[in-house]
Amino acid sequence: RALMTNPRLMILDEATEGLAPLIVAEIWRVIGEIRASGIGTLIVDRDYRKVLAHTDLAVVLEKGRIVLAGESASLAAQPTALSAHLGV
Repeated sequence: RALMTNPRLMILDEATEGLAPLIVAEIWRVIGEIRASGIGTLIVDRDYRKVLAHTDLAVVLEKGRIVLAGESASLAAQPTALSAHLGV
């Protein structure tokens, strides 16, 4: 429904929470299509690996403060920094 309004930005908050793995995979596929169409996306999700794979930039917040930020590919290459803040 949201795509029918021709948005410039979509905010997705835990869009895959509690869903079956096949549905989750389809949602991430559609997120890729949305991004490819030029619509900006702000994604909040617990699966940081998927978020980093589907974003250009990422920000990690801890109690409302930015503790880590940068290009997604760069952050993905820093598992120690991520685990320090995400408890993974």
